[in-house]
Amino acid sequence: MKIIRNKDKKNESKKEDENRKPEREEENKDKHKELTKSASLDKSLEKNIAAFRQYVGSSQDIVIRKIKLPISNGIDSALIYIEELADKDTINNVIKALKYITLLNDTQKALKQKTLLNKISEEIITNTEVEQLESWTEIIDKLMSGDTFLIVNGIKCAVIIGTRKWTDRGVQQSENEQVIRGPRDSFNETLSTNIMLLRRRIKSQKLRFETMVIGSLTKTDITIVYIEGIVNNKLVEEVRKRLGRIETDMVLESNMIEEFIEDNSYSPIPQITYTERPDVVSSKLVEGRVAILVDGVPNALVVPATFWEFLYSVEDYYQRVYTSMVVRLLRIISLFVALGLPAFYVAITTFHHEQIPVALLDIIISGRHNIPFPMAIEVFVMEFILEVIREAGVRLPRNVGQAISIVGALVLGQAAIQARIASPATVTVVAIAAIANFTIPVFNAALSIRVTRFFLLIVSSILGIFGFLTAFFIFLIHLCSLRSFGSPYMAPFAPLIPADLKDSLIRTPIWAMSFRPKSIGAKDRVRQKKGMKPGPE
Repeated sequence: MKIIRNKDKKNESKKEDENRKPEREEENKDKHKELTKSASLDKSLEKNIAAFRQYVGSSQDIVIRKIKLPISNGIDSALIYIEELADKDTINNVIKALKYITLLNDTQKALKQKTLLNKISEEIITNTEVEQLESWTEIIDKLMSGDTFLIVNGIKCAVIIGTRKWTDRGVQQSENEQVIRGPRDSFNETLSTNIMLLRRRIKSQKLRFETMVIGSLTKTDITIVYIEGIVNNKLVEEVRKRLGRIETDMVLESNMIEEFIEDNSYSPIPQITYTERPDVVSSKLVEGRVAILVDGVPNALVVPATFWEFLYSVEDYYQRVYTSMVVRLLRIISLFVALGLPAFYVAITTFHHEQIPVALLDIIISGRHNIPFPMAIEVFVMEFILEVIREAGVRLPRNVGQAISIVGALVLGQAAIQARIASPATVTVVAIAAIANFTIPVFNAALSIRVTRFFLLIVSSILGIFGFLTAFFIFLIHLCSLRSFGSPYMAPFAPLIPADLKDSLIRTPIWAMSFRPKSIGAKDRVRQKKGMKPGPE
């Protein structure tokens, strides 16, 4: 019986321990919170190292390099850094420099007044970035970014040394926004490199960069870019306000920022432009917009945006003006084809046969002989197959994906016709809509059009042409109701802004666009001398 009681006591104690686990975890979290909020360095080196280990835990990549400074009988100190984020050559140079500190007359007085740290910061360490901090919160944030800090026994302060260095893939050609004529460089995952690419193009003292940190765990650097004197100050303040109210634990991609700050996050249409090209961002900044750079992301967000910008390509401004006009009109026609052709085809063949020319109707009827599915199901099946092939082509390795996409579409299309699952006319309509969708330069806008196409298809298969026109006008009203950081999304057509029509459905020559877009609300709208024309005087 005693043994049973002991077992019962053990079981009870185990249950108590399990019940107290959440409380203990909360207590540990509270301890860490107290440490991060108010903790500062101690004068004792050993206590500082113990507090540091308590805060960051036991991580193999964190190096604590103890050094005895050659002053008096030797003063203990320690360099602490993260092995994979810090530049080891710079750290070795710092260690060598610390061994040649000249003797101080009164070491104890130097320790009390932090004269030793001032001497190290100003004379010994030759790095461009050196500062002194006392708060553990600020010190740990610098450490996690790749900096190194030096703590000295007897001094309640640390020297932060800029030693950031991590591998990147360099400046490469953009894969998603390729051009035949124009610059080939693109952003990469390093924020400093992206800032350099913008500085290289806009050599003005008015170019401003403001950095803030978002994400309680990731602590991601976010940089706001604008040109002072051109941009509307209200726009900059609105961007700051929307970014400042983000409270999340991680930011790993710019879309996470986009969903927090866009005006209508439930809309299927993006209201913020993103691009990989620094020349595009530079042109947007000169127009009076604001760019948002995210550390670790090879693209930039630009606000405000209009719907028509998703149909523009940077190459429109690098080619002859008439060529750009034709290509831009072609994209706009392709937009309507990609959005509405399958839905219109289903509506007119299902409910309005009398509207189809007799010769074309004979072709459609002969092609649908012995096909067991209604027209709507037939189109849905082909759209579904096409989307599966397209998604598979994106996820497969590059060398295999393109071949699989082309071969799969041809083989499955031909097999569907021979198996009497789909008619040749249906396959042709779906294929034309898919190809037209590829002409939209911005990927997320093209993806939104693909999603909206299914909405039109469903309504058209139920209500015919009436449903098609109703759904199309609902979509158009939704676009007109959207705003991007206070700017009308469908400008310059809704509302009509005649001054901005020079760069809308068509593009006029560069010398004719003397003013910045009015819809953006730039402070300085004058871009160049009015009435400037090319050629001899």
